[in-house]
Amino acid sequence: METKMIPVNELQPGNVLSDQVMTLTGKVLLGKEVVLSERTISLLTMWDISHVYIYGETEAVTPPAPMVANNEDVLKNFMSFFSDYDTVVANASQSFDFVRNQKKIPVQELKDTSFSVYSSVLNSGPAVLEYLLISDYKLADTVSRHSVMVAFICGIIGHQMKLAENELKNLTLAALLHDIGKLVTGKEDVTGPEKHVITGGALLKDVGAIPPEIILSVLQHHECMDGSGFPRGTEGNKIHLFARIIAVANLFHTEAYHDEYSNPFPVLDLLSKEMFGKLDPAVCHPFIRQIRDSLINNTVVLSDGRCAEVIFFHPNNSGYPIIRTDDNQIIDLSSANNVRILHLSIPEYMAL
Repeated sequence: METKMIPVNELQPGNVLSDQVMTLTGKVLLGKEVVLSERTISLLTMWDISHVYIYGETEAVTPPAPMVANNEDVLKNFMSFFSDYDTVVANASQSFDFVRNQKKIPVQELKDTSFSVYSSVLNSGPAVLEYLLISDYKLADTVSRHSVMVAFICGIIGHQMKLAENELKNLTLAALLHDIGKLVTGKEDVTGPEKHVITGGALLKDVGAIPPEIILSVLQHHECMDGSGFPRGTEGNKIHLFARIIAVANLFHTEAYHDEYSNPFPVLDLLSKEMFGKLDPAVCHPFIRQIRDSLINNTVVLSDGRCAEVIFFHPNNSGYPIIRTDDNQIIDLSSANNVRILHLSIPEYMAL
């Protein structure tokens, strides 16, 4: 395929690098065949890179549209998404209350809710993850909100993995239903943590309109690739793909949102450590890459009280980025012993 050198200010999202981008000292900033996004293009500008090599025709590239939306557009997109999100949560809560009280599954209502998640992921694209990463503890205060968040995350992962339309729809429904057994199982149940899994599977088996792969995924979402999970100790590819995706999304949401503010950085490190043991690397790797891309240029609050901007991630060090503090100090968190990230900062346009 033909390559050409192009000024960074003429790049467009979707251009593909045909060679590495390196510093004068030989440090690789971006690898060959990286697909450029608005964020990576802005990073190239910030790093004072003037030209790069990309694949493409020899004709001049049309100058890209402005990469940073104005505050009014950002606010409008934010409000539109969270209006949809609140509606999804409200509908899920209503359906889950019905399950809790009647011990029955309102199939059509839950299918409608999962379809809303599916549609939002397709319509909003990467923006869904960027919005959900910056959120407060209210997003995780009930089974309903947890289930909705896991459904959104699974939809994002499935879309990134290029699942077929019907697969993606079934995945989001399976994710929405993954903890449904908790609605009819007490937290102090002496039979152990597998009780909610078995109960959820039993509830769904009585419903003829639920595809078998969804039931299997609910039963297997706590299984691990190395066989250390429950309820059966199933391992490897014997675990359904949907269950493997739900396992990653469930872990990410549980660990990143357990405090007042979200902090996905330690979870990136955890996912990297677990993806060659308990978790499926084919699921973890693209998800980690997508989270990292979404976190670039975001503001974080540090343990010493300062704010900083995330400017770069090491290729082999998922959870410890390079940051620029508000007093213009560059810190590599992979080697810094006296400072750490406490949480993501909520932008002014989201603090409504």
